[in-house]
Amino acid sequence: MDNSTDTDARRDELGGDMAVGRDFPAAQTSARDPKKRGWLTPLLAGLLVVSLAAAAVFGYLYLTSDVSSEDVGSVLADESPEVQEISQRVATLLLNYDSTNLEEVADQMLGIATGNFREQYEEVLSSGAGLGAALEEASASSRGSILKGPDVYFRSGSEAIALMNVTQTAQSNSNPGGSTIDYVLKITLIDTQDGGWKADRVEVISTQQQV
Repeated sequence: MDNSTDTDARRDELGGDMAVGRDFPAAQTSARDPKKRGWLTPLLAGLLVVSLAAAAVFGYLYLTSDVSSEDVGSVLADESPEVQEISQRVATLLLNYDSTNLEEVADQMLGIATGNFREQYEEVLSSGAGLGAALEEASASSRGSILKGPDVYFRSGSEAIALMNVTQTAQSNSNPGGSTIDYVLKITLIDTQDGGWKADRVEVISTQQQV
């Protein structure tokens, strides 16, 4: 097998010739694989925190003879505020919840989620006897905020990447003092046309626990 093909593919995913400190393997497991949703449950449930700084630049490559690069840049610049807003909402909803607002948080999240991420989120919500009851019994809650970003890059006219640094403090009966972890999140968004931009995939690139 040609090793240069694999190398070129990884470089293309991370933005051409940009130097990257380390490679992060793409998730290949199914939406029902417990390992794949391992990071999502702690962000949502606050019962466990997964100990999983990275950045990448993505270029918009679609050009035609009738569209100049300046025109393309102008179109994407118009789309950027909506992508930033949606990615901020996704991160805020993932980081802030407790048993009293879980249903409201879930309704808002499902309104801006699609594809793979929506399936994962719905699976976590429906797991066990009831996530809300589990949160209440454990007195579990999470509070967090965005530290930096989101930085938005377009991979095409209908797909964008948002990178951001966030922090989360999760508390429960077993951990009343709480644990604070900083995350680097990568959110892939797609333009669903009638439904606007929605989150299709959410990945934890790195974590750092505060001492």
